[in-house]
Amino acid sequence: MSRNNRNRLNKGLEQKKPADADIPVPALGMGHEDLFSFSTPTEIVQLPSGGRFYSENHPMHNVSEIEIKHMTAKEEDILTSKTLLKNGLAIDRLLQSVIVDKSINVNGLLIGDKNALLVATRITGFGESYEANSICPACMSTITLEYDLNTATIHSPEDLPDGMTITEDNIFLVNLPGLKVEIGLRLLTGKDENYLMQLAENKKKKNLPESNVTDQLRMILHSAVGKTERVVIEELIKHLPTRDSKFIQNIYNQITPDIKLEMDFECDQCGHLESNMGVPLTTAFFWPNR
Repeated sequence: MSRNNRNRLNKGLEQKKPADADIPVPALGMGHEDLFSFSTPTEIVQLPSGGRFYSENHPMHNVSEIEIKHMTAKEEDILTSKTLLKNGLAIDRLLQSVIVDKSINVNGLLIGDKNALLVATRITGFGESYEANSICPACMSTITLEYDLNTATIHSPEDLPDGMTITEDNIFLVNLPGLKVEIGLRLLTGKDENYLMQLAENKKKKNLPESNVTDQLRMILHSAVGKTERVVIEELIKHLPTRDSKFIQNIYNQITPDIKLEMDFECDQCGHLESNMGVPLTTAFFWPNR
């Protein structure tokens, strides 16, 4: 829902008849800073979480929407800052800049809520049309997709999966089908996401083996058999059957509020059709001219 601020131009430029046509413009009192007062238009972004799953002392507790201002030249500077790009800080700085309520820390938001802000911010800056290259799963051809970001949908689960309960601290309790033990899952925040990305980057720089699945499990798993000690979590991950690992990943996706970017895919090379294919987020999302 768009909220274009009223009185965007609070003081109109008064028309004055010059006493002498040769009087230069500055002598007419033009150019004073207080003649113009512009307000940047804003948007109200609905959060996939609806404000649920935040603790009572969190500023987003039971808050279902966030107001953001439209991108300006200031935000373009953030996106083109070599220092911020090098350190992987550009997106977070961008979002922090457009959020109107400065008491909200973007890293404290659930990942799905942060993603909703990303999509809304991108629309205000570059429009709803987004082009990205995708690989056809059938013939492996590179296909250019054009996606309308306004068609993105919100996944906000109302009911918990069968056999799952949630504690007052927003920990999701469920029994593993293989090991037959109870585990507790927590929803990840922007801070957790940044940690995982930095961890993967560090391993890549040091030529260490990738461990994305187990690294994410370490972040998602809050408890096992009622114990929260990390040594217990590590022991569980060490002996976790693939069946249980897949179960955790699938059920985590079910309970995670998020924004979905999907479209019906048709390959113009081999004719392969696929419904609800995920739209890849590439550098073209915020850097469309690259």
